Amino acid sequence: MRGYVLHGPGEAGWADVPVPMIGVDDALVRPTAVATCTTDVHLVATAGFPAAIGKPIGHEAVGVVEEVGENVTDFRPGDRVIIPAGGTDWRTPQAQRGEAKYYQNNNPYFSDDPSKGGVFAERVRAIDADMTMTPIPDSISDEQALMVPDMVATGLTGVERMEFELGDSVAILGVGPVGLMGVAGAVLRGASRIVAVGSRPKTLELARRYGATDVVDYKKGPVVEQVLAATGGAPVDAVLVASGGKVSDQFTTALRLVKPGGHVANVSLFFEENVTIPMDVWDFGGTERFLTGVFVKEGREFYARILRLIEYGRLDPSPLVTHTFDGWSRLDDALDLMRSRDENVIKPVVHV
Repeated sequence: MRGYVLHGPGEAGWADVPVPMIGVDDALVRPTAVATCTTDVHLVATAGFPAAIGKPIGHEAVGVVEEVGENVTDFRPGDRVIIPAGGTDWRTPQAQRGEAKYYQNNNPYFSDDPSKGGVFAERVRAIDADMTMTPIPDSISDEQALMVPDMVATGLTGVERMEFELGDSVAILGVGPVGLMGVAGAVLRGASRIVAVGSRPKTLELARRYGATDVVDYKKGPVVEQVLAATGGAPVDAVLVASGGKVSDQFTTALRLVKPGGHVANVSLFFEENVTIPMDVWDFGGTERFLTGVFVKEGREFYARILRLIEYGRLDPSPLVTHTFDGWSRLDDALDLMRSRDENVIKPVVHV
C-alpha cells in the first residue's frame, strides 16, 4: 500500500509500505478523511521524533473498519470509526490509576516498533480496537468526527485543567482550532466572561460564534492592558494558553492575567530550551498561581462523550474546517496550507 512516509528532516513523501498486520485485539481501518496539523508540519521540517522516521505520519483520521482481530467484540467490518490520534497503552497497570495517557507505548512517534505507523496511509492498524476506536453515529459527518481526537479533545482537556467554577471568567490566549475549542469548552463548563485573544479576523469572528464575550487583537496593544480593560481591571479566574510565539511571553502574560489561586493551563507545544518568567508575577514566590502543561485525554469513552455533545447539538466543530481536498494526491496541498500562514486557514481536510 501507499503511505506518506517521513524520511528525515525536510524529507517526506509517498512510498510503498507494507499493509499493517493486525493482532487479535486490533482492527484494520481504511481512512475516509484525514486532517493536517501544525504538528505534522513541524515533524516533517525537523524529524523531531526520531522514532517516526521510516513510517507513515499523521494522527487525525476517521475511517471504515475492514478487518478485526478475533478478540475484538465491539466492532465489525463496515463500521465508521474515529481512529485514535495518539498511542495510549490501556493495558498498563498505571491505567488503573487514571494515568493511561502518559504511557504512549503505541504512539508511532514515540515507539520504535516499525509496525506502529501514522494515519496518512491507505490502511491503518488500530491497536487494541475495543479500547481505542470510537463508533461514529450516523447523524455525525466525517468532518465533525475528524475534529474530535485532537482539536476538540485537546481544547476540552485544557479547559478541564483550568479548574474554574460555574460563573467564573476566563481568558483564551490564541484562537486557532484548539483555542476555539477551548472557547466552546469554556461555555460548556459554565464560564461567564470569556475573553479570546488572537489577531486573525476570521478566527476572532468564530470565537464570538463559539461564545466569547470579548475579543482582543494582540496586534493592537499589550494583551494584559486590553484584557484588563475588558474586565474592568479584574484578573480572570483561569487562563488557557493555546498560542505559539515566544513561550516566556505567553506564560508571563497568562500569569499576569490570572487571579491569585487561579490556574493557567497550557496546550501549546514550545520547542525553546529556556523559559524566563519575571518573579513578580508570583509576588516573588509568595502567591499561589498554578501553571500546568496539558497532555490530551484519549480513549473510546472520552471520544464518545464528545460525540454525544455533537450529536445532541451542544457543540459543532465543523466550522473549524476551512479547506477540503479530494484524494490522497492532495495531501501535500493540505500540508502546504498549514505551512502557508494564510490567515484564512484553520483546518484543511482531505477526503479519501
